[in-house]
Amino acid sequence: MNGEVANGLSRLLEPHTAQEFLASSWGQTYKHIRGGREKFARLLPWECLNDILRQHRLDFPRLRLMRDGRALPVNSYLRHTTAARSRQPIPRLQPVKFTGQLRAGATLVLDAVDELHEPLAELAAGLERLFRERIQINSYAGWHTSRGFDLHWDDHDVFILQVTGRKRWRVYGQTRPHPLAGDADNPKPAGAPLWEDTLEDGDLLYIPRGWWHVAEPLDEPTLHLTVGVHKRTGVDLSTWLAGQLRASETFRQDLPRFAAPGARAAHMRRLREELLAAWDDNLLERYFDELDAMAEPRAHLNLPWGATAGGVPPGAGASVRLLAPRPLDLKVEDGVIEFSCHKKRWRFAAGALVVLRRLADGRACSVAELCAAAKEEPLDEETVRAFLGELLRHGLVAVVNG
Repeated sequence: MNGEVANGLSRLLEPHTAQEFLASSWGQTYKHIRGGREKFARLLPWECLNDILRQHRLDFPRLRLMRDGRALPVNSYLRHTTAARSRQPIPRLQPVKFTGQLRAGATLVLDAVDELHEPLAELAAGLERLFRERIQINSYAGWHTSRGFDLHWDDHDVFILQVTGRKRWRVYGQTRPHPLAGDADNPKPAGAPLWEDTLEDGDLLYIPRGWWHVAEPLDEPTLHLTVGVHKRTGVDLSTWLAGQLRASETFRQDLPRFAAPGARAAHMRRLREELLAAWDDNLLERYFDELDAMAEPRAHLNLPWGATAGGVPPGAGASVRLLAPRPLDLKVEDGVIEFSCHKKRWRFAAGALVVLRRLADGRACSVAELCAAAKEEPLDEETVRAFLGELLRHGLVAVVNG
C-alpha cells in the first residue's frame, strides 16, 4: 500500500490507521470514531456550500430536497427558464422558496459535490488511488427533526463525515448477505439496532454495503458528507469475463436448441473447457489490472499552459502532478518503460523512469526537482521539459503551480 495514499485515509480515521481499519472493519462491520471539533470543517464550510448553490446551475435529482423519506416537488424550490436562443431548460434556484422548505424541515441533498469543490475533489482522488474504485461524495444538510431518508441500506460502502452540528444514527446489520442493487428480497430488520449514538462535529461513521441505517436531525443546523465506495463483486467479475469470451468462436456460436442430445452435450463440454481455461489462477489479477487501466480520470484543465506549444510554464518554479486515477505499474524491459493508464498502453524510453517514479505517488513536483533527478540518466532540462509537455498534452499530468 502506498504510504502517502494510505496516510490520506488515516487522517480521516485518526487516531486509527488505514492498516488497522482495513484489517478489522473494512467490509466487515460498522466503525464509529470520535473526532475533535472542526476536524472536517475545511472540507465544506457553510459559506462554500452557499457559493456552490449560487454559482452552479444545479437541477433535480442531483440537487433535491427530501422530507420524511420523500423528494419534495421540484417546482417548490426550483424554476426552469428557457434561453432566447435555446430550447434547453435552465434550472434556477428560488432562494425564498428554497430556504422556506428548509425551515419547514426539508433536508438538502447535493450529489457528487466532490466535482464542485476542490478540497473534496482532492479527498476523493486520494481515496480512489487507495481503494482503486470511483469515489463519490454527497452532502446532506438539515435543520430540524424531520428525517431526509427512512430506514434503508446502500449498495456501496459509506464513510459519514460529520462536518458540523449533530445527528442521531441507528445502524442495523444485513438482512440478506451481500445484497446487490435492485434486490427485492431484502426485508427490513425487526430487532433492535446494533449501534445507536449521536455523531458529533468531527466524528466519522463507516457503514458496509447492505447494512440498514437511519439518521435523524436534532433540531439544529447539521451538515455531513457521505463518501461512497462501490466495490466489485463476483457478479462483476463474471460479467467482465463474459465480455472477454466474445473473442471465442465456441462462445459466439448459436446454442444447439434443436440438436441431438449427444451434440448438445458435446457443445456444453467445449464451452465448459474454454470457460475453465479462462478461469485460471491469474483471472482476478487480470480483471483488476484492466479495471485500473480503464479507470476514468477526473476532469482537469491546464489553461493556459495546456493550450500552448510548449505546455510547461517557463522557469524552474513550475510544478506538475500526475493525473493517473490509479497507481502506476511501471515495467521496464529492453530499454522501454511501459504502463497502462487512461484506457491506453504507454511506452517511453527507459530514461523517463526517473521522472515518472517521482510523479507516481500523485504529489506535486517542481520542474527543478525533476530536472535535478533526471541528471542521473543523464537528461538535460530541455529533454525533461519536452517529456513533461508530452505528458501534459495527453492529460497524464497537470500544471498545479505556474
